[in-house]
Amino acid sequence: MRKSFFKNELFKMFILHDQIDFRCVEDKRHSFSVPLKAITHVLICKTSNREIEIDTIEEVIFGNFKSNKSVDRAFRLLESLLKERVSCIEV
Repeated sequence: MRKSFFKNELFKMFILHDQIDFRCVEDKRHSFSVPLKAITHVLICKTSNREIEIDTIEEVIFGNFKSNKSVDRAFRLLESLLKERVSCIEV
């Protein structure tokens, strides 16, 4: 199953109670959460697309960030929480 959260919708990412909450600004019904335990790998691409791929036990979630500053903050935060399960590609 693939879940895409970048199609013309803005999401805010929060780390709360051992899970990542993706809250949709435009429509709260599109919001979702991912338990940190379920995340097997996170790949952040610091390219012009500013993409993120979150692999979980059950699904793959793709998205992109609004700015380079958002990418850097997300990478630092996720790396501190998930350690070796986070990697970054800079092209």
